[in-house]
Amino acid sequence: MNQAFINTVDYTTLELILFGAGCFLWIVVYYFTLRNIFRHQFVDIPVVTITGNIVWEFLWSWVFVTNMGALFMWGYRVWFFMDCLIVYGAFRYGYKQISIPSLTRIAPWLVAFGIVCWAPVLYYYIKIYDAPISHIGAYSGYILNVMISATYIPLALRLNNWTLFSYSSSWAKAIGNLLINVFCFLHFTDGFLLSLCVLTTIFDVVFLYSFVEARRQLANNTRKATPT
Repeated sequence: MNQAFINTVDYTTLELILFGAGCFLWIVVYYFTLRNIFRHQFVDIPVVTITGNIVWEFLWSWVFVTNMGALFMWGYRVWFFMDCLIVYGAFRYGYKQISIPSLTRIAPWLVAFGIVCWAPVLYYYIKIYDAPISHIGAYSGYILNVMISATYIPLALRLNNWTLFSYSSSWAKAIGNLLINVFCFLHFTDGFLLSLCVLTTIFDVVFLYSFVEARRQLANNTRKATPT
């Protein structure tokens, strides 16, 4: 199917810039996530959301087609290929996010089970409710995005080791989400979708605030421990 490089008919220039910049910042998030995986053998995206994320990206890369243009379609595919490596990291190191020993031993099977469960749910939801309305995966994407932003908070607080998480990735995620949120408010009028945008922002702010406070506390403790 022939597709314009960028759809400037259904989207304004500002909307395309906001969405494109937000998507690019999620590539930055994935880069730092992958760096964490290979450097520290730890996946800093909550594993429970990775299973849905890879299914969503597969579907919007190869099954459903965004109407924003070929540039954005290949942007989705970049996400997908990078996320394949993140899923590999989840199979190898996802057990480190689990505190229940009986589940830690079967962590790879839980990851596989999650992917299998998400596949039909997302496929039919996108086919019936999402693709015909948003054309870009906004509804299904934001349902997952709220889960991602929300589950970062209890994961970080439970592990109580902020050095496992990327500070740069956290800022990229928050700003990327914010830009896409603004795009949604400009392009859509559905209160359900816009409510998900607001929730995502709230969770991102809470996580960033917690991260900043943890770094400040660590810096204060380091100064106190340094002999004068």
